[in-house]
Amino acid sequence: MAGDSVSNVISARELGHRFQQNWLFRHVELEVKAGDVLVVSGTNGSGKSTLLKVLAGLVRPLEGHVVRPERIGYAAIDLALYPQLSAKEHLELAAQLRGGKTEGLLERVGLPKTGNKPVGSFSTGMRARLKLAMALQHSPELLILDEPTAALDEAGRELIGAVLKVFDGAVILATNDPSDKKWGTHELILD
Repeated sequence: MAGDSVSNVISARELGHRFQQNWLFRHVELEVKAGDVLVVSGTNGSGKSTLLKVLAGLVRPLEGHVVRPERIGYAAIDLALYPQLSAKEHLELAAQLRGGKTEGLLERVGLPKTGNKPVGSFSTGMRARLKLAMALQHSPELLILDEPTAALDEAGRELIGAVLKVFDGAVILATNDPSDKKWGTHELILD
């Protein structure tokens, strides 16, 4: 994905990361512009989730460097939520910590009547929708989604597609689901 680095939302050069002596990935190069959807695929254990965490700034790479925007939205299966807090309280807390709006977000992700319910009572799919709302909350320039449809029903999958269709920043998503790959403008395969 070569191009004009001035218009890149995120770029990475010579990225590498390993656990103990085993390299998950090495020499990864990428450039993602606004409007691009980079699909990261590969076998289980190939480093997809770790690469996304490196790109989001949650994990430091052992090799290479990343140039990323300030406002990043991140949603992943392993992202923790507070079971005692309601969906509305999650959004309010996130808004206090990093800014962003709370109005209309639950409706946008198909959770209009759940605002005051404790997240501990949510299904896995409902939690995935809340994580998406939190990722979008502060109008990110880059949206990073790790296995975004893994816990979603068909309506949830359509929701992800609708969000990606109108999102005006750059998107990086990890998936092995062939139906998710249709949203990509580019693909990076880790092996």
